[in-house]
Amino acid sequence: MSYIKNNTRKNFYGRRISQISFWIIISFVILYILTKLRPFLLTPDQFRTTDTVTFEISKGDTTDKVSSKDNSTNENSLLFIAVLTHWRRWKRRAGIRETWMTQCTRDKARCLFFTDDVGAKENDKRLLESEISRNNDTILMPMTEDMSFAFAARLLWILQWAVNHSNFEYFLRIDDDHFLCIERLLHELPWRPKKALYWGFVHCKPKIVRIDEAWLILTRDLVSEILSKINTTLPCHPIGDQAVAMWMNNSTYNVTYFMDNTRIVHKTAGHDTKYYTKTVCEKFISLHGVFDVEMRKLWLVWHKLYRAKLSSMPRYKISPIRKFEKLCPYSKVFSTDGFYPEYRFESRLCRLNPTWSISKSVHPGREETGERYSSY
Repeated sequence: MSYIKNNTRKNFYGRRISQISFWIIISFVILYILTKLRPFLLTPDQFRTTDTVTFEISKGDTTDKVSSKDNSTNENSLLFIAVLTHWRRWKRRAGIRETWMTQCTRDKARCLFFTDDVGAKENDKRLLESEISRNNDTILMPMTEDMSFAFAARLLWILQWAVNHSNFEYFLRIDDDHFLCIERLLHELPWRPKKALYWGFVHCKPKIVRIDEAWLILTRDLVSEILSKINTTLPCHPIGDQAVAMWMNNSTYNVTYFMDNTRIVHKTAGHDTKYYTKTVCEKFISLHGVFDVEMRKLWLVWHKLYRAKLSSMPRYKISPIRKFEKLCPYSKVFSTDGFYPEYRFESRLCRLNPTWSISKSVHPGREETGERYSSY
């Protein structure tokens, strides 16, 4: 009898352990699936949380927190190119290093990656440090863990670093998924205004006219004016292109809005075969949504199979800057009221180190979520 009881008890506990193990495994599988799908499941409301992001750029030190040997000062360059990149995007950086960045020369274009290690684990940080040391082309920004979405803070820090380390005439802030026709841009710059130029792809929408931060050129005078106001009247905002639009509205200069939407492609161009032509850089200046594999393909088609075989520079057409009012019927006066609530944040003075309620989540990019825009 005792043998039967013991056997029954063993069978009972055995079944319970099997059931518990089964549900633990199922839970881990569900958690894994949700983790992988999380960027695709984000809804607009999830971009606003009760977390706060602190904006402390006025206290930022851009002189001694440079994690790169490339820290020389007062170099003369026509163009300073700051490539904004997430620490995870090492494949994109490798693609750029092997393609258009090979044409960067210090006197014409000083090209650097700017990143931070927010959210990185210790092993990730070691890998990033190794990449920085090996390539000598990356600046590590001292962003804190609560600044995942603080794009304007990063931009201000980069502007200050660029001014401290380069005598540039033009500043280009560009995303790490842009295929830049750098030779064409450098050829064209001497023909463009050297003062108060605000150039890029314009979002021409009521109340929110602005140049997208994925590709944005400013002349040095505008950069200097922005930085001169950090500790006084400069309004700050967590989103970069919205902040810049406010700064241009408040500028004392007569700012030229150069709307170049035809040649600066904002859609995901890397997935569209119409751009894979040998004359792509004779038609365009930059293509957005081009990732590491597509970057190399475009470089092969444009540079290796065509440009490198030419004995002289292509005849790049330099079109005049058309009046902004002819291209966009809306006022340049910028107001956050024009945005949906999830992207609407009040501007606050930078000197007050303001905070906003905003998600700490990594911004889901096009490579993961696909095209987010319908008509460009």
